[in-house]
Amino acid sequence: MQIGAVIRTYRKKKGFTQEEMATRLGVTTPAVNKWENGNSQPDIGLLAPIARLLGISPDTLLSFHEELSAEEINNIIKELNEKLETVPYAEVFGWAEQILQEYPNCNQLIWQMAVVLDAGRITRNIENIEQYDEPITRYYQIVLEDKDSQIRKQAAGSLFGFYVRKEEYDRAQECLEYFSKDDPARMLKQAQIYKQKGLEEEAYREYEQLIFTNYQVFNQALSMLYLLSMEKGDYERAKRYLDKQSELAKILEMGRYNELARYLDFAAGRKDAAETVRIMKELLDNIHTLGGFTKSFLYEHLHYKPIEPSFCERVKKELLACMKDKEGFAYMKGCEEWEQMMQEAGTTV
Repeated sequence: MQIGAVIRTYRKKKGFTQEEMATRLGVTTPAVNKWENGNSQPDIGLLAPIARLLGISPDTLLSFHEELSAEEINNIIKELNEKLETVPYAEVFGWAEQILQEYPNCNQLIWQMAVVLDAGRITRNIENIEQYDEPITRYYQIVLEDKDSQIRKQAAGSLFGFYVRKEEYDRAQECLEYFSKDDPARMLKQAQIYKQKGLEEEAYREYEQLIFTNYQVFNQALSMLYLLSMEKGDYERAKRYLDKQSELAKILEMGRYNELARYLDFAAGRKDAAETVRIMKELLDNIHTLGGFTKSFLYEHLHYKPIEPSFCERVKKELLACMKDKEGFAYMKGCEEWEQMMQEAGTTV
């Protein structure tokens, strides 16, 4: 944060309005507003009075303690955890607040300390545990204003868990706005809210959509890994990726056709005539399983429409038509079984 953001943070913490702060410093309210919005900066002669008014050091005001290294943050968090094991929670919390006052602009530290303090009060028998709700949520809210979307998302995830524990589901729902709509973490959290609110149908649907969507993602990733290996001529590795892709389709009940589809390309890449014939026959025999997922219990709450027979017939014709690719399947010339399949394809296509 810049100096204006520091002034705004500590002014609010002190409970001053912009007008009150301006009066105490002998400046105009618009001047304070401009500082906080980054449109101007205080005169150098006002820095010490501002720091005294806000109860902070000039170093803090000027953000000399804005960021810490990852190692420094880890050391502070380690010390925090150690204190939680041996020191009364109230004392540890006070120590943590002093640390955060020293580094008010290091949002990564604020978030991690809030997480540890939040968890620490749950795992220990703390009296008046609710008294810490306000400061902990305030720390999370501070981090939600960070310019880094990843840090904002971390804080939103932690605040989501806090609100779910408090059964404040509307507030928990608001936290999901910090996640993209297709983010698996958001989908899981959304399903959790549905479940906690007793919306069973919606929860099932959200979980099932998560499975289906991520099948597509993982399937694509395995396909790209397969292609990378094929380009390098590493057939052994490529085959292992194909096997994983096939296992994934089988586990998630995507239909036999989807379990086999890539193997045809692999057989062609190795110019393996016998394997090409075997895979082509099995693909043709399993065209009808293209919509297998629509019949799976894994996706029954998504209400997919059955695959139309006309679609399967179109895929079959395209598959038969590709057999006529003289360049791609030149190595099949002279294979009797392939020639016979070609003749049958000629009468079908």
